[in-house]
Amino acid sequence: MMMPQAMVSKIAIDCILSKGSEGLQGEGCIYALSSSPPSITGPETLHPGDYVKLRLWLPDDESSAIYIDLAEVQWVKHQWVKLDLLLTSSKDQARLREFIAPTTQAVPLPHRMWEQIVIRA
Repeated sequence: MMMPQAMVSKIAIDCILSKGSEGLQGEGCIYALSSSPPSITGPETLHPGDYVKLRLWLPDDESSAIYIDLAEVQWVKHQWVKLDLLLTSSKDQARLREFIAPTTQAVPLPHRMWEQIVIRA
């Protein structure tokens, strides 16, 4: 699938995931892909509506990352960025759902909880 040029991300974020009371949270670094080699940048370079790529690491599985090919910035506040996860493989979606799923199956997952992430950079 070809993405429109406006949706091709010039920013990538690497982070380690954790479960917060509101859903997925992460702590990581923001990289500007337009420089060679990619340079670390801050959340002030992001704006609502920007598109980014993500590489997420689960704390109990450091052997393979979850790749989000496309995520959209919802808001930026100080060192925090909220993203909607837009494009990822079905295998990685299943890994995210499993990671955030409650330990008891009696409690359903809130709508879209696994489709959003708040990252501290």
